[in-house]
Amino acid sequence: MDFPTALLKPWVQRGTAFLLGGLGALAFAPIFLFPAILLAFSGIWFFLDRAIEEKSSLWSLFCLGWWFGLGHFAVGLYWIANALTVDLSAFWWVIPFALFGVPAILGVFTGVSFVLTRFWPYRGISRAFAFAAIWVGMEWLRGHIFTGFPWNLVGYSWAFSLEMAQTASLGGVYALTLLTILMAVSLGYLVGRQAFARNVALSIYLIAILFWVWGKNRLNHPDVVAPPSLAIRLVQPNIPQTLKWDLAKREENFQKLLKLTALPSSLPLKAVIWPETAAPFFLEQDNPHRFMAIEKMPKNALLLAGSLRRTWPNETPFQVWNSLLVINGAGNVIAAYDKFHLVPFGEYLPFRNLFDALFGVGTIKKITAGTIDFTAGPGPRTIALPEGFPTFSGLVCYEVIFPSAVISVTEPRPGWMINITNDGWYGRSSGPYQHLEIARFRAIEEGIPLVRAANSGVSAVYDAYGRNQGMLGLEKEGVLDVLLPTPTREIPFYAKWGDWITLSLVFGTLILAWVFSFGVRRYE
Repeated sequence: MDFPTALLKPWVQRGTAFLLGGLGALAFAPIFLFPAILLAFSGIWFFLDRAIEEKSSLWSLFCLGWWFGLGHFAVGLYWIANALTVDLSAFWWVIPFALFGVPAILGVFTGVSFVLTRFWPYRGISRAFAFAAIWVGMEWLRGHIFTGFPWNLVGYSWAFSLEMAQTASLGGVYALTLLTILMAVSLGYLVGRQAFARNVALSIYLIAILFWVWGKNRLNHPDVVAPPSLAIRLVQPNIPQTLKWDLAKREENFQKLLKLTALPSSLPLKAVIWPETAAPFFLEQDNPHRFMAIEKMPKNALLLAGSLRRTWPNETPFQVWNSLLVINGAGNVIAAYDKFHLVPFGEYLPFRNLFDALFGVGTIKKITAGTIDFTAGPGPRTIALPEGFPTFSGLVCYEVIFPSAVISVTEPRPGWMINITNDGWYGRSSGPYQHLEIARFRAIEEGIPLVRAANSGVSAVYDAYGRNQGMLGLEKEGVLDVLLPTPTREIPFYAKWGDWITLSLVFGTLILAWVFSFGVRRYE
């Protein structure tokens, strides 16, 4: 049924767009209300398509898309503001920006996608396909421009279905984004009068069913290089963020790590993993605390510890890294991975010189402790361990959210990925659960098991198909002992081609939209 959108006042349309955007965010973890994403995009497509037909101005189209994005990201990313409450007296004034400023910036991408759709010269299902392609292209751009922030990509709404999530091994999470948008914009055509558009819409849902069947079969017939054999332990100390860097609590926090590390296990542990910045000292240069840790370790086991790392005395310039250290049974640091994808305003202050000039030196500070910016590492690496241990790729905190950027493209494929993180900043909110599901998709895309050690949770181990091998819940203290899964024998298609798959999906869908334009014009 056609709705007279021309009779609606612009602010009514934009308010509805805001509500639809917020509705769509309910499809992500931890709610997993998948129909919400279909209803949200089906509804906003209804408004957008008619606004284009009525030749609305480019500004009106941008505003429609921007308000949709504002609602979508405000509901989906509200938890960012929780990080500011750790030091509320210093950062209370930033909370409104975290709640609405970040969504307002991200809403620009959705607004531009609406404007670009206006330039597609064909109507009906052809325009709907063009919109889906443009949306995927803008999502990809959001994940790359200005350091990138590919959080809550639409494809993550399928996290509730491990069968459908297997599609990520073929085309990454962006392929699921494309499928989801196409399903949503096709809903209206399923009951439309035009036979051609109805058949195309039915085909989209048939393709979704076929992907589910394929994913089910993939899970039922796993093909990995070897059975699990290496026993590992994840330590989750659950230290409150307000106490983590308290000088009076450092020894107590460290002793908690040691106590958990030394707990007896039914498995012959060969590696123990601590979360991001677990050690409250510069462990690489702190011999007493490093050897205290080794004393609590199983014999000949490796300690993989999240710890800050700094330049050695008399070495210039002074630098600090957010690192993952590998320490052997003799107490020696045999390898280190330095985080390369740093968080703006969290680990470094962008435009520091400009802020100092405008507001005074040190007035604008980064959220984490200390006044010195972290230094970025060189990028993804495949790190070799002693004989008997598989190589690994390190990922610190939100580095795991970047598709096709979690392992080195120039070095051998690693045997596992280690994601150490500290989601204690965000408390009991949606953030840690969303982060967890996003990390799971990297295992599926790469065909490589992922081990995730988090300070306050959620710590988990996923095999190369994203299947849960063990988990420690949010704000729980304890350890998780599991056998480390092994990679898939065959490298997944997306792992081989990465962003080329995404760009091919965008342009391939635009070509289909052009082909469908002939069918649309034939039945007009």
